[in-house]
Amino acid sequence: MALSGGRDSVALLHATRDALAAAWPLARVVALHVHHGLQAQADDWDRFCAVLCTDLRVPLASTRVTVQATTGEGIEAAARRARHAALGRMCREQGARLLLFAHHRDDQVETVLLRLFRGTGVAGMAGMPASRPLDALGDANGEVRLLRPWLDVPRADIDAYCAAHSLRWIDDPSNTDTRFARNALRAQLPALLQAFPALYDNVTQAATHFAQAAGMLDALAAQSLATLVCSGRDADTLSELDLAGLRALPPEHADAVLRHWLRDLGAQPPSTARLAAMRSQLIAHTGGEPAIAHDGLVLRRFRDRVLACHAVPAGVPAPFAFAWRGEARFVVPAWRGELRFDRDDTFGVPEAVLRAPLHLAARAGGERIVLRPGGPARALKQAYQEADIPAWRRAHLPLLWSGDTLVLAAGVGMHRRWPAAAPHAPRWRVEWVGQPERHG
Repeated sequence: MALSGGRDSVALLHATRDALAAAWPLARVVALHVHHGLQAQADDWDRFCAVLCTDLRVPLASTRVTVQATTGEGIEAAARRARHAALGRMCREQGARLLLFAHHRDDQVETVLLRLFRGTGVAGMAGMPASRPLDALGDANGEVRLLRPWLDVPRADIDAYCAAHSLRWIDDPSNTDTRFARNALRAQLPALLQAFPALYDNVTQAATHFAQAAGMLDALAAQSLATLVCSGRDADTLSELDLAGLRALPPEHADAVLRHWLRDLGAQPPSTARLAAMRSQLIAHTGGEPAIAHDGLVLRRFRDRVLACHAVPAGVPAPFAFAWRGEARFVVPAWRGELRFDRDDTFGVPEAVLRAPLHLAARAGGERIVLRPGGPARALKQAYQEADIPAWRRAHLPLLWSGDTLVLAAGVGMHRRWPAAAPHAPRWRVEWVGQPERHG
């Protein structure tokens, strides 16, 4: 379970240890502590957690992270992102199947109110779920579940539990700093409670209603998405959506489908403004080939599809010269792929051509290629268009040359016009297999 050293996580660790010892004596509890380094007392907190876990006879795993805010991200969000990623890694290292957080009812109410003030959507107004897969926090296989067992427990009950068991904890001084939105809201809650005594119960009930509505909307979006989505057609494309089908949906329905699609791809949900820009540029407009960067992906429109692509690195790799000595595979990391060679004495490239000095290079323009034996030579640009290869990918698809002779155009195929070779001379089929660029 996640252990910050604060009151709530200390109480949950104590209660979980005792509950498991009584009900499941073979179960193992491991405390996970993340050292952010944002406070002067961070080392003291790390030591406190170590002493606490020794006293409770609970194993402790601790790790340090560096918090770096991205563009438009506050320090709170950046710390949460770093903490979640670290917890995901530690769960995998420890073989944990469940990750417990000590969020309680008062945290839930604050979360729902904050999201309301920030204008969040229906899903956001559902607050924090009591249970969900850990994949959003860095568990790529979805084998770990995040649990919040105290989400219905008032803070006052946790205070009483700590007093009854004489528990000690550490107080984070930033929790009283009203420059942070949650603390500023917390300072106003006593007055709100005086005016609205049922505030906590009513906000919790509203979050439940929002969760039900969000579930129905999500199911509708998933149903529509299933009819529109297909796998990517190349190594750099993760997934594709049918553009005509998206355009046939009402705007709010298309938004829900886009959100669901991005979530399935592991991306963070876009803001309302960002989502509106995606729909406008990718669906509503018809000209050009827009590219929208989002959380490690690039969303594009190409012909009758909307594509979610891996981000292609800036710049084009330099020409790569090499000698082929009969290898079945030749990996070229700079071009993010490999050449494969298979014997094909009927339609392959003469071995004499491949034994000459070879090099991979980007297209310069004006190249021509023959794609079938006895067929005409055609402009490589035309061949790319007929092969449905977008313009943005062409610069990153290498051409294989033997001296000044084109041997292969990645994504299109081999050149097929060769002088007559000696009888029984070996020929080889050459193929380029690209690997997607992966980030994070």
